[in-house]
Amino acid sequence: MKNYKKALLATMVIAAMPLLAATSNTPINVTTFDDEDGDNLNACSLREALKTAETRKSFGGCEVTDILSTTQKVIQLKAGTYVLNTELTPKADVSIWGESPVDWQKKSVLTNDYPAQTDLKTTIEVKNNSRIFNTTLANKALALSNIILRNGKTPDRGGAIYAGANVTLQNTKILNSQAGLGGGAIFLAGPTASLSITNSLIQDNQSPIGSVLAMSCFNDNVYSKRDISITGSSLISNGSNSSKSVLDFCGEPKVTLSTNTIAKNIADIAIGNLIQFSGNTKASDTPNNNSSVLSNSSSLELLNNTIVENTVNTALLYDKLGTKLLGFNVLAYNNGSYACRYLLGDAAKEEKVGFNIVYNILSLKGDNKCDVPDQSLSDNKTNIDISNTNDIRTLLSPLQNASEYTAFLPLYYPKNNNTQTDMINTGAIGCSSTDQRGIARITDGTLYYDPDARNSCDIGSIELMELTAGDLADLSNGSLLSLIAGYQQEYDFFENLVEKPNNPDFLTYYKIRLQEYKDLLEKTKGNLKYRGIYIDLKKYKLPLPQEVELTDGNHQLNFFSPENYKVTVEALGIGQINDTGETVKPDPKLHCEWNEDLEQILVYRTDGLCCINM
Repeated sequence: MKNYKKALLATMVIAAMPLLAATSNTPINVTTFDDEDGDNLNACSLREALKTAETRKSFGGCEVTDILSTTQKVIQLKAGTYVLNTELTPKADVSIWGESPVDWQKKSVLTNDYPAQTDLKTTIEVKNNSRIFNTTLANKALALSNIILRNGKTPDRGGAIYAGANVTLQNTKILNSQAGLGGGAIFLAGPTASLSITNSLIQDNQSPIGSVLAMSCFNDNVYSKRDISITGSSLISNGSNSSKSVLDFCGEPKVTLSTNTIAKNIADIAIGNLIQFSGNTKASDTPNNNSSVLSNSSSLELLNNTIVENTVNTALLYDKLGTKLLGFNVLAYNNGSYACRYLLGDAAKEEKVGFNIVYNILSLKGDNKCDVPDQSLSDNKTNIDISNTNDIRTLLSPLQNASEYTAFLPLYYPKNNNTQTDMINTGAIGCSSTDQRGIARITDGTLYYDPDARNSCDIGSIELMELTAGDLADLSNGSLLSLIAGYQQEYDFFENLVEKPNNPDFLTYYKIRLQEYKDLLEKTKGNLKYRGIYIDLKKYKLPLPQEVELTDGNHQLNFFSPENYKVTVEALGIGQINDTGETVKPDPKLHCEWNEDLEQILVYRTDGLCCINM
């Protein structure tokens, strides 16, 4: 049994349970998997739904649901596979949703709450050697959620998506797509077409240039300006032995790659690059150097990525153009000559390169070194040089298959060797707020009485969770009447949903929430305290869970539970605690106790009131 000892003078903030997310647009519901185009009035196909969204009139078997010209149209797909005969060409801003990948009968192993995440259930694939989406005809925005795109193919650009306007991918997969010229998965063609990818898998895509992503560099001799963000995603096994690049940036992009796993991708071992961020010409920093394909106003930020086991000549190719910021990345153990390479030769003596690099794991010499300017490393001892650590398994697990433990994305788990050269607890802050699984890193805790136990940033896409406390501050007691009324309101809300469920899939969840609020009502009324502060640790997600390795290599989060831990509390007194010290005096009338019935910490006083009835 472990002891969790914490002195707290705070109050609990009551928050109503959020309702399920809703949209202002009633979706167009697709009812057939067949690729129909106006020839069946009894069913609505995806192609017909796009036509309905464009004209704002019913078409085929699709009923119009939104006739406004200013709104993004929503299209809802079912679980299953939609097989297209030719590419889709949206001519309206659309958001296409797949079936929600959740199971409301189970808790998530990552959040310890309902619903459990499942793998994606909706697939769009194409036959006849065609790409899947082409938005360049009308330059309209495309958003995809909970959808797999598979087997797109074109002799031109953009194997899965050829984009003339903004593309947003949320919880999406692009698999096994090919482009003959550029952008195996995605090609950004519009002059300002931007890209946002979140919690997605990009795997087994190929192209001679940009097996995952390529783009046009100029529009009427002006650099194409784009915002590009790839977050919490896995880019796995893309490219071929003849590919020149996997991510190929040009024009004037603002690029952020954060908390991703980028692994086992391939490019030409002699000249190929995983990430191309250079002008491919002279190393000029002139703003209007149009002989270069990359503007000096471009930027690249790599934050908390795990970039390993790629077979390429260079993982990151750069020059003096644009700013480069690398923080908390694992950029090592790739098969090739360089982890980072300066386009025009040895980087050591170069100045004004704009290459900022902090808290990374990489080799600074030898095979697969990251060649950076001496200027970038002067007075900077934050990076960990693993030139003498040859075995990747010293620091990382093997690549784990997608499962509920990995948020259904392939990834690596870090290893805690309790040494100065591992990835755990760097002592720094400033990393990404969540890891690739969506788990909060919580690196800004104070832990006044145990500062050495404070969680700090790990390097790479995964934060290794350890049972850790956290301070709660600036809280006060509130109205007991309001507290009870809030519980009663939630009880009534869920009681109504149990009796009249709006979705039978949610019934198990509704029953569990109803029982929780029933217990809170009864047990709070039975433990009313004068000027009482009721602290539910679960509400604050404290303490952080303990991560343990399973026999199959996956990691399980063991969340705090009173059944597993003995909780002791202590009232220290009244006064102040701040950065300069503490002035706390004992107060015998101030009490702090762990209430096993409520599973909450109660702070209260025993002066000024004889009794409380409610």
